[in-house]
Amino acid sequence: MKSIIGLDFGGCNTEIYVKGKGIVLREPSVAAVDPDGNVIAVGTEALLIRGRAPGSVTIRRPIRDSVIADFNLTAEMLDRFIEIAAPGGRKRVLVAVKCGVSIENRQLIKAALADCRVSKSEFVESPRAALKGSGFDDGEGVLLCDIGAGSVECSYLKNGDILRTETYFGGGRDADKTICAYLRRRYGLAVTKIAAADAKHKLDLTVDAPEPIVLAGLDTSTGLPKKHAAAAADLLRCSAPQIKGALDCVTAVRDNLPRYAGVEATASRVILVGGGAALPGIADYIESESGIPTVAVDSPLDCVASGLGRMIEEMK
Repeated sequence: MKSIIGLDFGGCNTEIYVKGKGIVLREPSVAAVDPDGNVIAVGTEALLIRGRAPGSVTIRRPIRDSVIADFNLTAEMLDRFIEIAAPGGRKRVLVAVKCGVSIENRQLIKAALADCRVSKSEFVESPRAALKGSGFDDGEGVLLCDIGAGSVECSYLKNGDILRTETYFGGGRDADKTICAYLRRRYGLAVTKIAAADAKHKLDLTVDAPEPIVLAGLDTSTGLPKKHAAAAADLLRCSAPQIKGALDCVTAVRDNLPRYAGVEATASRVILVGGGAALPGIADYIESESGIPTVAVDSPLDCVASGLGRMIEEMK
């Protein structure tokens, strides 16, 4: 029996939708690898190994900025994810890819899936899938901004066509790294990227004078536990790769809208998806700066996978 699945995978997370079952898998796109290159575990299980296994075991992310950085590791990781989601049998896969992904990388994705015993794979542009999952229509033209971990991509869609796309390579992971580096340099506080991301998601872009945010980590000089209240304004500046990157993408597309059917194109709204859409106040911030009504979808991380699911369920 052939399973039809929708695959949304990126540098941060992988989600799989199975026809008739819904989204059945949400896992981090990571793998634990031993010194011989053998994959010990993938996803959440791999992250649990971190810190508990010998130092020779490394945690790797085979996909960076929507590009396959390690083909063999990507194929092995996807094979395990797909087998968990839809064990046994042949599989037909709808794969969401960003518009900025090159033909060469699409071929690598197709080859990796062929190694996963996938009988047929088809590409769907992520903006189309995300729009489908958002529940909005693009009859009056919309800007769909996907604020991801490795990049930000904004596309203009109208009547089912993607007419313009801008990509900014700098997303959530870059913001988290910048926060970690700033705290280490300024306060001698070493925090994890998870703690940095948690602090970033406590920021509210609509508040003029937000309260300082307390972060816990280790003192870099003594190695002892330490807490420090960092100014929210400083953390906002560190988050520029994600927040300012999203605004720059939106304004770049807004300022260069193509003509459609012989008339000037317009955008009725900005739709925010991806992990960065969950940042408090980011929709209000982009709306005030761009002048276009902006909305963040209710489940920004699941939007693409949900859209793939709707496409799959509509298949005859």
